[in-house]
Amino acid sequence: MPKNVIDDEEIESTAKKLDSAVSDTLVPQLSSLQADVENLLQGGLLLTATSPKMQTSYANFNKSLTEAVNNITQFSKQFRDICNAVNNLDAQIAGGIPT
Repeated sequence: MPKNVIDDEEIESTAKKLDSAVSDTLVPQLSSLQADVENLLQGGLLLTATSPKMQTSYANFNKSLTEAVNNITQFSKQFRDICNAVNNLDAQIAGGIPT
């Protein structure tokens, strides 16, 4: 028979790591890289026809990647929601048992 385990502390710890990775590391790094690419294409790799197209292409790529990275927080939300739902269900079931 399957065994279900809900470790509130482990769930919260992992959810916080995911949220922190997005807000403190990944998104800021993507923004920094976007600025680096823009600077490169306006100076160190400046080609009249190619650079503007590369800049637009990278900006679109970076936007998509940033949106995907931001979706990581949806997993932390789901983990927290599952934990809360199971704990609420446990309390509800326990409350319905006569003493």
